Amino acid sequence: MEKELSLCDFHLHSHPDKILFRHLLNVGDKSISTSREKSLSLEKFGINENIFSEIAFLIGICHDFGKGTEYFQKYLFETDPSIQRGLKNKKEYHHGLISAIFTYYILEKYVDALNDKNILECIPTIGYLIVKRHHGNLKDAEDEIRELIDEDVLEIIDLQIKSLEVSELKTVYEKLLERYDFSFDIDIFCNKYRSIAKEILKNRRKFVKLLQDEQFTGYYLMTLTLYSILINSDKIDASSINVSSEIEVSSELVDKYKVEKGFQNSESIMNKVRNEIYDEVTDSIEKLDLNNKIYSISVPTGSGKTLTSLSFALKLKARLREEKSIKAKIIYSLPFLSIIDQNYDVFEDVFKTVETANPSEDVLLKHHHLADIFYRTQDDEEFEGLKSLFLIEGWNSEIIVTTFVQFFHTIISNKNRSLRKFHTIANSIVILDEVQSIPHKYWLLLKQVISGFAEYFNTYFIFVTATQPLIFDPENGEITELVKNKDKYFREFDRVKMEINLNSMNLDEFKEIIESEVKEKPDKDFLFVLNTIKSSLSVFNYLKDLKLENSDYYYLSTNIIPKERLNRIKEIKEKSEKRKIIVSTQLIEAGVDIDVDIVYRDFATIDSINQVSGRCNRNSSKSYRGQVNIVVLKDERKEFHRYIYSSFLIDKTKEVLKESSSEIYEEDLLFLNNNYFRKVKDTSSEDESKELLSYINELKFKTLTSDFRLIDDKAGYEKIDVFVEKDEDAVEIWKDYLLLKSLKNPLDRKEKFLAIRKKFNEYIISVSKKDFSCKEPEDLNIGYIPFEQIKHYYDPETGFVFELKSTMMCD
Repeated sequence: MEKELSLCDFHLHSHPDKILFRHLLNVGDKSISTSREKSLSLEKFGINENIFSEIAFLIGICHDFGKGTEYFQKYLFETDPSIQRGLKNKKEYHHGLISAIFTYYILEKYVDALNDKNILECIPTIGYLIVKRHHGNLKDAEDEIRELIDEDVLEIIDLQIKSLEVSELKTVYEKLLERYDFSFDIDIFCNKYRSIAKEILKNRRKFVKLLQDEQFTGYYLMTLTLYSILINSDKIDASSINVSSEIEVSSELVDKYKVEKGFQNSESIMNKVRNEIYDEVTDSIEKLDLNNKIYSISVPTGSGKTLTSLSFALKLKARLREEKSIKAKIIYSLPFLSIIDQNYDVFEDVFKTVETANPSEDVLLKHHHLADIFYRTQDDEEFEGLKSLFLIEGWNSEIIVTTFVQFFHTIISNKNRSLRKFHTIANSIVILDEVQSIPHKYWLLLKQVISGFAEYFNTYFIFVTATQPLIFDPENGEITELVKNKDKYFREFDRVKMEINLNSMNLDEFKEIIESEVKEKPDKDFLFVLNTIKSSLSVFNYLKDLKLENSDYYYLSTNIIPKERLNRIKEIKEKSEKRKIIVSTQLIEAGVDIDVDIVYRDFATIDSINQVSGRCNRNSSKSYRGQVNIVVLKDERKEFHRYIYSSFLIDKTKEVLKESSSEIYEEDLLFLNNNYFRKVKDTSSEDESKELLSYINELKFKTLTSDFRLIDDKAGYEKIDVFVEKDEDAVEIWKDYLLLKSLKNPLDRKEKFLAIRKKFNEYIISVSKKDFSCKEPEDLNIGYIPFEQIKHYYDPETGFVFELKSTMMCD
């Protein structure tokens, strides 16, 4: 086709430096090649892989049809930025809706030509929805269609139709569609666009009724996959950034690493159990039925699940490639930033040890808001700034380490920026580590979405935790446990004894108890985990004032800037001559690899109690059991746990604990956890999940996203981000940030901010607005504590000072 073309014959542009025809062809080709790389199972839709790819291509070549108007071409080549901004706000210069109607027209022709009664009739409508919002966030499907009722909207399209460069568009689409059997006519479209819009509107009730009656998650998954393929292909062509290469990661990578590190030769009980678990899980890969796509690795904390799950995923990846021609990414997702770097460092060390070089970002990628904005390929091509961010946010890597927020707010989203990577989850191997932290109210919702990915898009999921929630029920065969001997491993570990005291006490009573204990046991490391920042501050300051000899004090909470928090965790993990007294909020729980002798935990849910127990005698290095004490603390109003956890979960925890003895050993934990999650599953309300599922199944994208919050601030206070100018580096970073205001070009502003973003975010804390009365710096939407006033508002040990109300001047 291309040899016959002369681009000189085309005058319409999609971008200042790109011919519209070339852009449409590139986006169509990228869309079809992306979809053809996927192994899909879409028989339920009456669609095979080839038809799906053709639909992706047709959406790709139609998405910018509306750029063929004189209005858009005038906007594109306007040289005065202020005039151009004014044009952008006028609806006749927009191209989404007219392109969406044209997409519907072409897809209807294609579907009719297939003459297959089984194929979904709603494909043209889905194409309309996708193209209409390819430059914005998705809205609710019915609202998007109802817009065609508005006569003012249709009159805008009247103007656009009259201004179309019809002659060139005919040539463009004759070339783009020449291999298809169906007939189309640009002139007929221009004459009948109102009747086509009327048809879309008329079919609305049928379309909405179909969604409401079937309540089928597959429509949502297919719509977002096609949307993701389109916007990703569009952005790749517009940016001229496309990194794709065949990268092989050895399935034996972790095996070799363990040999290099001598882990197989260790005689300690911990390493013996770790090796047994590792071997059991990785040996299972050969006999695995690949039709089962949802797995669990349920093992005690500290038993090497990070390396075990990575090795299993690499071996599964190799098998999928060999037997099913699936090129699977590995997406490793964790709930907390405090453990992202820790686990990423383990992965990086595997590559450095075995491959004797740091892995490039197209092999191993870290994606969260504190990560470096830098991307290097195996070919040593380097990207920074916006280009780097583009590649990072597109998950252009073999192994991605990211947060639950990034992952779950991608699969449950209407946001254009998040959904660009949605299609990468198809055919991937997704490891969900510390999965017990997913709120139970979302279990049914996520079960349905994850099941859909597994069934229709051949995505494999591995749930990893010591406390396996019953999102999928093993008794019903919904999930395959890879650790058949998990009961044995929980019995073999005898690291802790847990004592439960359900009689509530106030902080003064608690302080007397712990003062006595820290004084009586001067050689023991202590960890105190409190439920609220203010109670943790009170306990820390009390213990610090004791001025005990040979003791280092550490305080951890989100009240402290991330830079300092991560440094403290690193210090705590290092060996020291002095004993350690650590006071923390619950951020210490999941996966933070520290090891203490005695833990005190303010009452929480079973999974949180179990997680914090994993910080006690973690490596089984003591000749005695570690001690975990669970207490119930209260203020003058209520128990502290009532501020943080749902009453339902707390009541289930108390039920389980009352059924057990007051002393609990590690071998009891598996039964305790299973009993707890069974009670939660059997008696919890699924109303919230069911409501969100109805939004998903009815394609109510905007409503869904506004109601789904993976991290729920139970207190409900409005928060403000605050920049803490804690040191001289922060002073310079704030100066650079203020200079961004002087840049008129938003792309220049964004590029400059990306250069400082990582360091900037290291000084950000999130504070309730009621505790921070300082006015925000004008136009910056952020709070600010200047260096010269730091001692009044930010304590170097405990972070933001709550007791003082800020009266400082803010620039």
